[in-house]
Amino acid sequence: MNARHIRHLVGWGTLGAFLCGVAWAQSPATQATGPAQAASKEPEASDWYAGRELQTGRWTGGGSIGFLGSTPDGTALGTNAQVEYFVNDRVSVGPLLQVGVTDDMSLIGLSGQGKYWIDLPGTGGRGRVALQSGVGFAHADFRRDDTSWLVPVGIGYDYALNDSIDLTGTFLLNFTNLHTGGGSGADVMPGLTFGMRF
Repeated sequence: MNARHIRHLVGWGTLGAFLCGVAWAQSPATQATGPAQAASKEPEASDWYAGRELQTGRWTGGGSIGFLGSTPDGTALGTNAQVEYFVNDRVSVGPLLQVGVTDDMSLIGLSGQGKYWIDLPGTGGRGRVALQSGVGFAHADFRRDDTSWLVPVGIGYDYALNDSIDLTGTFLLNFTNLHTGGGSGADVMPGLTFGMRF
């Protein structure tokens, strides 16, 4: 089994685990069983989620795995790690680390990100969308090393499994100007990752 097969297995396995987690969280066994219970627990779910996440001064962090496309060496296995600080009940800021790996290349991107969080109606406070953008630097070592500016712009979805773990999915467009020799380089690198936030 070569590295390409491993990347595909990891990516599809991560996506499957993410979807299974969402399905489990929304299954009847994990929800209230009667109308009275549902009526009483829905506001509580919203209350604890809002209290845990949408609170000035709160820190969160997490990681994810997936794919990073259109790198100087094609599609790479991608991982993200981030730390976020809520400056108010809708805006968070913090660093984002992106790593892309192929057989012949490693790519690292580090940026400062800002996110604007939007609650999704009908999710009991558990589901939210985050619009994000940032600025930083990217470095790749394919053929020859190069470092360039990096502007990641994207959208993410969070679903709270409980009061301490969220499932996350993030799509990013990474604008950059990498030139690694021999006609290779990157201008826009799309990335799709799935993971968890704590």
